[in-house]
Amino acid sequence: MGTTNGLGGVRGAPASARLVLGASTGILAALVLAPPLTPVIAQAVDPTAAGVTGIVYRDSNGNGQRDAGESGVPDVSVSDGARTVQTDDQGGYSLDVDVDRRITDIIYISKPAGYAVATDEFKTPQFYRNLGELADGASVEADFALRPDPNSRQGDFTFANVADTHVNPNVATQLQQINDTAQDLAFVQISGDLTNNATDAEFESYLRSTAASALPVWPAVGNHEYFNGGEPTYPARIDNYRRHVGPEWYSFGYGDRHFVVLENNGAAPFEEQHAWLLQDLQTHAEDKRVVVLMHQPMNVPFGSPTAYDAFQELFESYDTELVLVGHEHSNQADVTWVRGARHVQTNSSSYTIDHSPRGFRYVHMRGKGSDNPFRMYGVDRALTVTNPGPGKEVSAKALKEIQVNAYHTADEVRQVRYRLDGGGQWRDLARSGDFTWYGGYPSSARSPGKHRVDVEAVASGGARWKTTTTYTVTDEAPPTIQAGADWPQFHGDPSHSGVASEVLAPGLDLAWTYRTPGAILTGSPVIAGGIAYVGTRDENDVKTNAVHAVDMTTGKRVWSARTDASVHGTPAVADGLVFVPTLNATLYAFDAKTGALRWKREAEAADPPAIQRKYSYYSPAVADGKVYWPYQTRHGAASRGLLAALDTKTGSPVWESPMTGATMSDGTPAVADGRVYVGNQTADRVIAYDAATGQQLWVATARLGGWQDGTPMVAGNRLFIGSNNGLIARDATTGADLWTYRSPGPSFIPQNATPATPAVVEDTAYVGFPDGRVTALDVETGAVVWSVLLPGKPYLGGVLSAPAVSGDTVYVGSNGGHVYALDRATGSEQWSYEIGTWVASGPAISGNALLVGAWDGNLYAFAARK
Repeated sequence: MGTTNGLGGVRGAPASARLVLGASTGILAALVLAPPLTPVIAQAVDPTAAGVTGIVYRDSNGNGQRDAGESGVPDVSVSDGARTVQTDDQGGYSLDVDVDRRITDIIYISKPAGYAVATDEFKTPQFYRNLGELADGASVEADFALRPDPNSRQGDFTFANVADTHVNPNVATQLQQINDTAQDLAFVQISGDLTNNATDAEFESYLRSTAASALPVWPAVGNHEYFNGGEPTYPARIDNYRRHVGPEWYSFGYGDRHFVVLENNGAAPFEEQHAWLLQDLQTHAEDKRVVVLMHQPMNVPFGSPTAYDAFQELFESYDTELVLVGHEHSNQADVTWVRGARHVQTNSSSYTIDHSPRGFRYVHMRGKGSDNPFRMYGVDRALTVTNPGPGKEVSAKALKEIQVNAYHTADEVRQVRYRLDGGGQWRDLARSGDFTWYGGYPSSARSPGKHRVDVEAVASGGARWKTTTTYTVTDEAPPTIQAGADWPQFHGDPSHSGVASEVLAPGLDLAWTYRTPGAILTGSPVIAGGIAYVGTRDENDVKTNAVHAVDMTTGKRVWSARTDASVHGTPAVADGLVFVPTLNATLYAFDAKTGALRWKREAEAADPPAIQRKYSYYSPAVADGKVYWPYQTRHGAASRGLLAALDTKTGSPVWESPMTGATMSDGTPAVADGRVYVGNQTADRVIAYDAATGQQLWVATARLGGWQDGTPMVAGNRLFIGSNNGLIARDATTGADLWTYRSPGPSFIPQNATPATPAVVEDTAYVGFPDGRVTALDVETGAVVWSVLLPGKPYLGGVLSAPAVSGDTVYVGSNGGHVYALDRATGSEQWSYEIGTWVASGPAISGNALLVGAWDGNLYAFAARK
């Protein structure tokens, strides 16, 4: 006999006894339909089934026991994942469980809105009962306690979305950061990949971490939750997950939303889940807005199997508003799967592949709308004055505004204000993007001499923090930008040399800031004809995906154009056109002067009924009248990756050549000496093509390990590409390895982060590494010439910015929030400027100006002093 647990209980019964699910002998039909059922005792009719009965009751005092007067709750769905029944008027149910379906047998309820279930010591909601391995003919009882929860009746509420925690030593502290919000948070949801290999030890590690949460943690199953220790069958591979975490698919209600948690990794029986989902939506979603929680994206090649496309039409039959996924370790939001619903991918809490800062989302459900702002971990009440720069000299004539970056992981900043010289009134600043606040600078405080600014930030929960900085106002002429040679594509030219043709001395002043509401990550600005161009990402929606054209001299917008998805890569300019790639595998050609669309190239559609999955994460290269653009799709010619050489004026293909990858097979091409080189699939793997014909010349094997494609650059007859905190040099003609180098420090960015593209001058390569070092290497041998460690800390450290060299100076950004000028001979710091957010974007140089983008979504222009 079993024993009663404190959460509603599971009680064993003799195997000779049998519980049947209907009031008639039409028992199998009753297993699928949903009318109230009255448990009765009868003879076994299914030789592989066990009978489960019980009560779902209102636990008014929250003690986990059914006391006198605590009534049953009718019309609650009870399921084993294949068959679903509804509780009767007294809260009773009866369910047959196929004991051959899984090893560990589980039944569960769909928690109704207005109620809560208890959590165990690991904060896992106890909406399910682990029945163990039931024997054929067994009869058990399992009750479910529902605690009245008025909060879960509210239409307005907030929850947190997390993805891909893996076996991450930071999970507990990350959950604590999420819980530390002053918002009234309802629960935390994790979109799969809780482990690496689904072992018992890894699940136990996951559960110890979730115990740090003050709130319930609702899990979803990821592809890493299948145990591969020689187990041949699905029931065996998923059993560790079921024993430790619960069922693979389920649903629950909160407010006026119906949450559906699905398995979409392709391992489970598809038709079984599809039938369950169909009934679940028919039962619960007719008058609810639907939120879908699962692991793999439905819009990218490296995502959910094609069979799950069938869910699209099903969800479009209901008021589906949001789909939350993980898996790709990247951020992306679009509306390309279920019509009318945002499809939002959250990057990993363990390590990221698109180089975005690790983070999570607070999802705000507000009446008929919702939003899902991304929040990066590890930023506690940050506050940086970016103009006037702390400790800097600034011309009185240039002092027209104050700009501040403010951020706090656990709460959104709702107000920033300032006052000057320790007195006077506090003045409010206006918001621009997720970090930046700005406002006019009063003319009364422009007198030459030292001045002080006090700044205060206020979070949505009421927390306040301050900073004070000083600066010196001068009567000198303000910095003016004089544009010079073009910097028209990533790292300056088709070979990605990273070397400016003009000398820019390191004494620089901020000339202007161009603010955008989006984000700039590793995509860099480019310059042509005195105009700067930069793309922006939208971490949360599709509203701020764009390319911006900015006058170099004034910092004013010339034009901007919306794009169909985030611009992660760097634009390229040639033949009067700006070529802009998006994550949705679209390449735009805009008129460089007006922003008018001249042509657009999109990935080919899939044959119906399949839905095409596609992406293009990197940057195009332009040379000799051709724009080289790599992308990948799930179906068709680009399913292994495709490098397209397109006519710059028309977008017509000159040639197309396949790549060699299965996942994440695209990259940024480099062009030199009649060859095109592109990093492919993972790490430092490189393919070389004939630039005229597209013939594949050679494929280099990945040596350094890692996930992210590096960007190759060519200098002389050497090709350089980075991966996994290292750099490899190859013979550009044959692909033969020449030498490898790994930076010695522990990386600030977990798991195989890719170093920045090096800049090469004569016999020295200058490269930044994820461990925070900027290092000069001998191109012949890989020997270290010098190496400097830039300041950083977890979540705010490492160098992803591709260095730019001008004269005797190396310019580079850092994730520690600064732009640096380093002496090319020694690495000593010559100048720096604090921005306060990641500067992973590579600088661009033209004339007397340095331009750099930052994670705050702003483009900063610095001019050399006269």
